[in-house]
Amino acid sequence: MCHEVLGLAEDNQFDRIKDFTDVQLTGLVSTNDSNAFVELAARYLSLVKVKAAHFRNTMLETDDLCQEGLMGLLNAARTYNPAGGASFKTYAGVCIHNRMIMACRTAASRKNLPLNNFVSLNDDDAAMDMRDCSTNPETVLIDNEGLILIRQYLEQTLSPLEQRVLMLYLDGCCYSEIAAKIGITSKAADNALQRVRLKLKKLFK
Repeated sequence: MCHEVLGLAEDNQFDRIKDFTDVQLTGLVSTNDSNAFVELAARYLSLVKVKAAHFRNTMLETDDLCQEGLMGLLNAARTYNPAGGASFKTYAGVCIHNRMIMACRTAASRKNLPLNNFVSLNDDDAAMDMRDCSTNPETVLIDNEGLILIRQYLEQTLSPLEQRVLMLYLDGCCYSEIAAKIGITSKAADNALQRVRLKLKKLFK
């Protein structure tokens, strides 16, 4: 009975969060609300995939780039300041883009490869990509349908534990730190993160 009540409460929370604006969600993410980040991830996953496509000729795989993009999205949610003038959409796009560039630079430096083929961290195109580039009703409809499918996938496949593990991992915590914060073993944290990776790979593909 308790599990049923808990599940109902989580469903109600998801339904409530769906109506929040991006700015409201960033405030919740700052308090480590995993449901809020899942909602933001659903809204911006298509953007993460588009950004990752820009680096398809680098040594990083798309799945790795998308995970880096999620880290950039989390950082954007936690550092966004509405008073700065830019919309969250624009700000998130720059953070995601920069995170992927840093990952590519790190990977290249480990292999002693030249870095001059990578885009500058201050490339204005990063912000330009975030602007609404289409007002075609058909395109908007397709995007909305995709958002619904992504949201449903995340809600149905990521358990509350997996969401918490993902949040802490994206925040830079190692397995032992995740285990200590949640009250589980390092092996359990590792297993949860492996499940998350498999589920995200299916979503990215």
